[in-house]
Amino acid sequence: MNNVIVAVFMWLLVLTLALRARTRPDNTLLKASIVIAASLTADIDGLYLWAAERLPWPNGLDLSANVLLIFGVYYLSRAIAHAAGAAGLADGAKALWLRRTAVITVVIMAVSFAFIDDPEPSASFMQDYGHQPAATVYSGIQYLYILAVMAGTLATCLRNVPLMRRRRFRVGFRIIALGCVAGIVLCGSVIVMDMANVTGNEQLRRAVANVYDVANPLTVLLLSSGLAVAPIGRFLSDFGVRRQIRVLEPRLRAVWLSTVAQTPAVSLVGTTAQSVADTHGKSTRNAEDTIHRLVIEIHDWMDLAENRGRQISPADRDVVSQAEALCLKQGRSL
Repeated sequence: MNNVIVAVFMWLLVLTLALRARTRPDNTLLKASIVIAASLTADIDGLYLWAAERLPWPNGLDLSANVLLIFGVYYLSRAIAHAAGAAGLADGAKALWLRRTAVITVVIMAVSFAFIDDPEPSASFMQDYGHQPAATVYSGIQYLYILAVMAGTLATCLRNVPLMRRRRFRVGFRIIALGCVAGIVLCGSVIVMDMANVTGNEQLRRAVANVYDVANPLTVLLLSSGLAVAPIGRFLSDFGVRRQIRVLEPRLRAVWLSTVAQTPAVSLVGTTAQSVADTHGKSTRNAEDTIHRLVIEIHDWMDLAENRGRQISPADRDVVSQAEALCLKQGRSL
């Protein structure tokens, strides 16, 4: 059941990230999430056994899924480093080291897997074949790599969260940091279980399995939730801006028509009453541009010497103030 839960959480993250895929300049995080989601899906017991019976190598799907997981975790760590503002970690010598280590890890996994005697497909691979040293190497090396990546990602989050300006990023990366802590516990529990399997310490294996059963879904839940906070926050922010624009734009147009339209020379970009009144088919971006232009022209009208003695009403002043706040929120200068 845990395998189904973690796969569902990852696919929900994929759907969340896909909402803005066409407008996002870098979709490394989306691609990494798809790879990890595919890996976790392959571990669902019923699906795994169905596919394993049709493959030439009884448990070849286990190797394939874990190779996908290694590369997915690598690209996920790069995407998190980019998003956290640690570009040096994502593109520099440390990234090269992580990439080479991922390749070495996969090679060791493949070689050790070839020495495992696994005649029958098994949805509990390490429980059934973990007594073999080759299986211990196969499982242990991949979780050592993931543990190192989780530790590095945790350090990146802790170092960069205080520097983040937007609240949604601070919240998201704090949750990611908690997910990394859970991931470190998860990796540690797997390594201990591997050692317990190969030494025949069944009591230790069962005790640590309880930790694994909690840490596994918790890690995926925290990481996927943390990674989803920023795009969901951006979506809600954009929705709020669109709603504010729908209310504010016609009111600001009315202010413009009662001020700037009466002094055509103020409009330095050729704005006309007809163009201001025509809002048919405008996109949100065009509406933002219009509001910005109208605010600037209203400011110019208020600064004219001949208009300094004329005051706009408090209600109109409030509309202009709201429009100014919206422009500043969008990073536009006034």
